[in-house]
Amino acid sequence: MSTTPSGVAGPSPDQGVPDEAEFAAFERTLGRLWQLPVDHPLRLRAERGAESFVRDGRHARRRGRRAEAARADAALVAATATGGTDRREDAPLPAAERPAPLGELARPQRCYVCKRSYRQLDGFYHRLCPGCAGDNTARRALSTDLAGRRVLLTGGRVKIGFQLALMMLRDGAELIVTSRFPHDTLRRFRAAEGSAGWLDRLRIVGIDLRDPRQVLGLCEQLRAEGRPLDILVNNAAQTLRRPPESYALLAAGEHGAVPAQVGHAPGFRPMPALTAAWPAAELATGEGSLTLAEVDGGAVDEAGLLPDTAPRNSWSATLGALDPAEVLETQLVNALAPALLCDRLLPLLESSPHPARYIVNVTAVEGRFAVRNKMPGHPHTNMAKAALNMLTRTSAAELAERGVYMCAVDTGWITDENPAPKKSRLADRGFRTPLDIVDGAARIYDPIVRGEAGEPLAGVFLKDYRVAEW
Repeated sequence: MSTTPSGVAGPSPDQGVPDEAEFAAFERTLGRLWQLPVDHPLRLRAERGAESFVRDGRHARRRGRRAEAARADAALVAATATGGTDRREDAPLPAAERPAPLGELARPQRCYVCKRSYRQLDGFYHRLCPGCAGDNTARRALSTDLAGRRVLLTGGRVKIGFQLALMMLRDGAELIVTSRFPHDTLRRFRAAEGSAGWLDRLRIVGIDLRDPRQVLGLCEQLRAEGRPLDILVNNAAQTLRRPPESYALLAAGEHGAVPAQVGHAPGFRPMPALTAAWPAAELATGEGSLTLAEVDGGAVDEAGLLPDTAPRNSWSATLGALDPAEVLETQLVNALAPALLCDRLLPLLESSPHPARYIVNVTAVEGRFAVRNKMPGHPHTNMAKAALNMLTRTSAAELAERGVYMCAVDTGWITDENPAPKKSRLADRGFRTPLDIVDGAARIYDPIVRGEAGEPLAGVFLKDYRVAEW
């Protein structure tokens, strides 16, 4: 904003550009003012006006340079894979060889991983310095021989869990995947590239981890089968409790004949078709909800969920505004179910003939205590992940003595969980999360790959492939 001293006229858009005669008159007046004594009131008044004029020009040019630099930086970022304007949240980004650097940023950025400042922009990661970008790109292709290994992976229908399942299947594992939507899970795996080579090693179990009876029932099923287990990945989590109508399309596809590859935990029942339980007119009664008729294909997210456009969700909830049902469900899925699975399936892990067995508890930074600035949001989620971390810290050392290596892994920042309006505003300003679901899956797979290479990890919290404080 321009500022002028009292009595000095500021800029007026109606006056236009002075002509040569006016500028010559200005120079003559300036020359006369120059001849006045230094303390003359008119000279002092002119000096104040000149100072304001010069300052205004300097500030305007500086703002212009900054704006131009910001536009140039935004264009560079938009050309990266993770920062692209057409990036679809929770979709895997195309695999690529190490991309060439795109250019140098005008304004230095802070690396998401190592926290150091950088200017050279990687072609794939917009929030990573060149060194961390190279390391993370290489680790997206993590692999080890899992032929003959049996794995239980919770929450493998979509996103990180699905990508991890593909990695393990392609590495030869026999895989049991759990989901609340087993039919949709099978459809997704059948459609995956190369599925003919590994689909016969996949088994899908329908289970609702919010019900401890189903969790215990699945454990008893597996124990009764008597087959050893080599790897347990507690990946399933409830971060947000979605409104029922968000699941309308998924629920509609969970009825009909049960394929041979799909089983169920005792007591599991598919979610009722919402068009029957909630008539279409009622689907629009909740705040920010949509009717099925209002939804097009582009509105369905990568997990098959319909959008929740409400201005608030549990990610922004603080103490005093928590939903008791969600608090309970979060503990059941994120903490109790993993604890029961670890406890009841330990005999199967110990019976494996392989020298190294693994339990990976998928956690998050929200459950860490060693965080300098802990924000007040979603305390129920933080509680659940902290409990899972404590399970790992408490039991890992003892299990390692038996050849079962347990650790906790943070997948990194993949999804923006903010309510839809805020999320949309941030996206319009160019915000994109620093990692994608393949990065998250690779972080979970990392301790298993390292263990098979002779470097088993136990009792540690892994963040960005490194041991971090709890």
